[in-house]
Amino acid sequence: MTPPTVSRLARREPIFLALGFVILITISAISIWFVKHVEFGADQVAHTLEVRNKLANLRLLLRRSESSQRGYLLTSDLGYLATYQDDIKAIAPALDELASTTSDNPRQQDFIAALRPAVNAKIDELRETVRLYQSGDAAGASALVGATGLTRMQEISTVIGRMENEEQRLQSVRTAALDNSSRWLLIVTLTGSILILVLAATSVLLLRHSLKEQQDANRMLEATNQNLETIVAKRTALLSEANEEVQRFAYIVSHDLRSPLVNIMGFASELEALRKQIFERLGALRAQVGGEQDSESDEALRSDVEEALSFIKSSIAKMDRLIGALLKLSREGQRQFQPQFIDMSQLLRSTLEAMAHQAKDVNAKIIIGELPTITSDRLALEQVFSNLMDNAVKYLRAGVPGSIEVRATDSDGAIIYEVHDNGRGIDAKDRERIFDLFRRSGIQDRPGDGIGLAHARALVRRLGGTINVESEPDRGTVFKVTLPKMWPLPVSEIMT
Repeated sequence: MTPPTVSRLARREPIFLALGFVILITISAISIWFVKHVEFGADQVAHTLEVRNKLANLRLLLRRSESSQRGYLLTSDLGYLATYQDDIKAIAPALDELASTTSDNPRQQDFIAALRPAVNAKIDELRETVRLYQSGDAAGASALVGATGLTRMQEISTVIGRMENEEQRLQSVRTAALDNSSRWLLIVTLTGSILILVLAATSVLLLRHSLKEQQDANRMLEATNQNLETIVAKRTALLSEANEEVQRFAYIVSHDLRSPLVNIMGFASELEALRKQIFERLGALRAQVGGEQDSESDEALRSDVEEALSFIKSSIAKMDRLIGALLKLSREGQRQFQPQFIDMSQLLRSTLEAMAHQAKDVNAKIIIGELPTITSDRLALEQVFSNLMDNAVKYLRAGVPGSIEVRATDSDGAIIYEVHDNGRGIDAKDRERIFDLFRRSGIQDRPGDGIGLAHARALVRRLGGTINVESEPDRGTVFKVTLPKMWPLPVSEIMT
């Protein structure tokens, strides 16, 4: 018996597992959110650094172009001129890149709007001084540099300085936010790790208790298994006795039902024989009392009586067939099987010869492959497979040549026999019901009482096997009969 404390812990195990999953999912979701937040903050800081680099690059290009211009004016060195020309060409693209990079910041865009005309004016001033110097007016070039060059450069430096201050402020804010997100991510990760460790320790405790319960259950099972063979033998004897009782009951009921059925059949025949006399006397009575002849009414009454008698006779015939089938099943259930070595290929070919005329009438081709031999009851196997092959021939599709094949495979002490056909098929809802007594599938346009497959399944089960069906409407059917290679099975195999 399991201790109450262990049982309570065992019952709480699913709760702890569910709680662990919830915590793990929650921590994962929060961690992912913080990771995304940290990534976003890192991107913002990187963006700020990128803007500051572009500002420094623009400032460098402007100062270097101014220095190269002055060096050229003072020395006429073409090296200074080449540097100046390269820098002048690079200033406008650098300013455009800066404007594009700061497009997400309206304040910086205002500074760009003020910076662009100042830069363009500075470029024009530099080009004008070089032009004047190259045209021989060195004094005019020097005067232009002294008059406007320094002022314009100060204006540009002021705007760039303000932009750098703005980016430095943003960098401080974004760095602080990034540090805060990283700190929270670390806290969440550590908290989640601690909770998971606690749950893991609890799970280990529960697992140990569960293992103890399992060990106790295994010991009880081992104790029970010691008497299993005796228990199974007793239950088998009781089951056999109950089965025999059911067979006897079915036989008695079927036999007793037949007696009143014979009486009903006799009285129905007498009514049919008296029918003519009754209508003749009815006419004579009308004549005696002077009643008018009503031939139409008499004819309608005669038709109703004939219809009722016909219905009674057909119902009697159906009831007689069903009682006969029950008696047959009862007798078969009481028959003792006689196991013998059977060549299944030869047995099924003999069955095929008996139904060759029926197959020819419906243009059906039946193929019997080379089948493994088996030790079982010959009569039972004949009844099972003749029923399956008869159904395959009976329920072919109209206008489609029938193709029926019996094949088999060996599988670990058992043989799987398969009966394939290309007939009507069986609807999914009927694939299990067809094995029930008096149940049929599809359109009822073929003779039958719904007994054959029920009988076949009962025989297969008595032989220690199983029968099942795979089918699709209008695609055909496969009945699979799995039987032990040797029946009856040894006691050791039954116990297993």
